[in-house]
Amino acid sequence: MTQNFQRARQLTGAPGPRWCRWVWLIVLLAGPALAAAAPQKSPLNRLLQDSQTPNYQAPTPDELNKAEYLFRQAFTGAAQPAQRAAWAALGFTVERITDKQRVFTVIREQPNRRQGRGLYIFAPLSAGAPILQAPHALDDKHTGSIAIALLTEGNFIAGAWSTAPRRHENEEDEMVKDSDMAHQPDSYFIAFSRAAAAAQPASAILQLHGFSNAKRKTEAGRRATAIISAGQRQPTPAAEQLAGCLRELFGYALLYPTEVKELGALTNQIGHALRALGRSSFVHLEMGPTLREHLNTDPNLRQRVGACLAKVRP
Repeated sequence: MTQNFQRARQLTGAPGPRWCRWVWLIVLLAGPALAAAAPQKSPLNRLLQDSQTPNYQAPTPDELNKAEYLFRQAFTGAAQPAQRAAWAALGFTVERITDKQRVFTVIREQPNRRQGRGLYIFAPLSAGAPILQAPHALDDKHTGSIAIALLTEGNFIAGAWSTAPRRHENEEDEMVKDSDMAHQPDSYFIAFSRAAAAAQPASAILQLHGFSNAKRKTEAGRRATAIISAGQRQPTPAAEQLAGCLRELFGYALLYPTEVKELGALTNQIGHALRALGRSSFVHLEMGPTLREHLNTDPNLRQRVGACLAKVRP
């Protein structure tokens, strides 16, 4: 109980409505009783685990052009026979998966052709809802399962998950970073994001990450529960919307660069690609370890944070 109280104080210890802080204190102290609802039991979460591979193979430009076209089709209905055949030619399979009494369209690599190119899930939802991304699903603890749970429980139109580690060994046994889906300029994540910008221009693209408070260089960073940015040096309305909503839920949800000067996602390639298309739809959410732990096990907290995310619009 003492440990839960300390964690609750970390999430509720900053300025905000007094009644809201007390509500969250009660909710967070009840966390262990809610652990049975953790998203690890989700069929889609198990599918993410099954789709992982230790290695990564970069796609060719021709492959990415085809994938971008197919992703555009996916945002308006991915299960047609012609699209299935085209995806199969790229080494992917298209299938329907039921989770939380909803049917999702899943695009994933065929088991015998896994190259770390990602897992993509589309929800039966109307246009304009936000899109989730977990580009470090295997490295930023719980971000993959949190994104799965948010998609199945909330109002999001689609999601993308990395399926290879952020760093991997190449043929020369060297650790390389070309499998980092947030920083790789030629990837399926880029094709997915460009297709989303074209097919769903009213949708924000919300990228989930995890950070360590102990590694931060500023006092604000060390105290932050979450850090929100637009991947550029000026906040956008979408980033400001999310920061404002999260700030009502828990303390130290900080906006870059006005409230914190680090983790601004300035080198994030998804943000660069969307801005090159004239879009201001990119929002980068860094979550501290305590917040991620609670989001992974507490459906009440996920529901409230998910409601903030689902309201974001470019």
